[in-house]
Amino acid sequence: MVPRLTKLADKIKEALKAGRSGQLAKKTPFERFGFPQDPFQQKVDPNNPDFYVAREEVLLDFAIQVGNAIRLFEQDPLSPFRHLLTHGLRGSGKSHLARHFDREWDQIGFQDYITIYTDLSDWREPIEDQFSSSTKTIETYESFLNDIKLVDKPLIIFIDELDYTITGTPAIPRIRQFMTDIETRAEHGVIIIGFVNSIALTVLLEANQKILARDFLSYFNPEYFFFPVFSKTEIRILLTQRLSIARNPLDLFSAKAIETIANFSLGIPTVALQLASDCLEEIIIQNIDKVTARIVNAVVGREGYNVAIDLVESIDKDTAEETTTLLTPKRRDIIAAILGHQLQERFFFPATGVDGLRSSDLADLFAVNLSTMNYHIKPLTSTLPIPILEAKDDVHDARSKIFYVKWNSHMAHALEIITVYQHLKQEKYHIEPKTIFLSRRKLS
Repeated sequence: MVPRLTKLADKIKEALKAGRSGQLAKKTPFERFGFPQDPFQQKVDPNNPDFYVAREEVLLDFAIQVGNAIRLFEQDPLSPFRHLLTHGLRGSGKSHLARHFDREWDQIGFQDYITIYTDLSDWREPIEDQFSSSTKTIETYESFLNDIKLVDKPLIIFIDELDYTITGTPAIPRIRQFMTDIETRAEHGVIIIGFVNSIALTVLLEANQKILARDFLSYFNPEYFFFPVFSKTEIRILLTQRLSIARNPLDLFSAKAIETIANFSLGIPTVALQLASDCLEEIIIQNIDKVTARIVNAVVGREGYNVAIDLVESIDKDTAEETTTLLTPKRRDIIAAILGHQLQERFFFPATGVDGLRSSDLADLFAVNLSTMNYHIKPLTSTLPIPILEAKDDVHDARSKIFYVKWNSHMAHALEIITVYQHLKQEKYHIEPKTIFLSRRKLS
């Protein structure tokens, strides 16, 4: 394992040099977008060396882009193109990538540059996920800026959760002031490598957000880097590696159980890990020693992971007329609209006090009457193994309910995939339709 990692570090270093000299990747990481047509039925060998090639491809393509950012900085230290924007779905490994490059820079990078990593989500007060202007958060920002001022070389800053600078928070200024604060303190120049959620970009780039989009995106190279989701093989190896820390994985999870978890992971590591955790809790409840495929399937059905999969796969099942299934295109669009509203409140707009849309609001949005909208919504709140939508009474209108999606759920991950698929496929989003297609890249 150690020799392989050493070899990988050498490859990354060469990729950085290639980017610095002006060489660009011949194929984009979007080819590894990885939303397969049939992602959970293809049988793969967990020992397949393509697993390592797949992950290396992302690391190396990213390294080339960072190297290219360095080249652009050296040509023109004030060019906005020296900054790079990286995006991906929640839980797809962006933070791991950012931390890896910062932590290993002495080994993989250039000694004439210094790196800093920060996660803006760590700057908030731990109260209902809200940012605060308390002394603590203000001091965090001041300490961050002071660290930059002490650096005596050109600086590369990996900034996670950069989304929060789009409209600013009490603890973090808007992007314009944020970048100005950094650049005025980095006496030897700075390159920003920003990491944001793909789902945030879908909200930001809506037609009514042109000003916010312009202000935020004008600071970055227009060729954004997308961090792809994991393949089924990678999910299996991730689970095996996690389990190997303590014991032989097959002592606790059967090989079939691990495969079944990968089948329902949506390609998102955090979803797979949560499902594995749920399975562990299940065998404790049942007082048995091993997670089998039967246990996984029981948890999958009870917790609605299968519904999340059906929701994602429904993208490729659209027809001119809606089908009679619960997850019709119309219902999927309704769910996406509700999630989009929540995201707008979460990231970009002052709180309205309504965390979700009323059924009457949805009826107006889709130009149908209230009874028709309730017909579409009812199966999504009661019929499925786990409701996609949660509801609460609207105190302002007893005839309506406010609907919302639980943010930290596998269902929300499925909805993110759908939203990214639907909204980030136009040319203006720097992603070609073929790179978002729900099909595994064919081997040549």
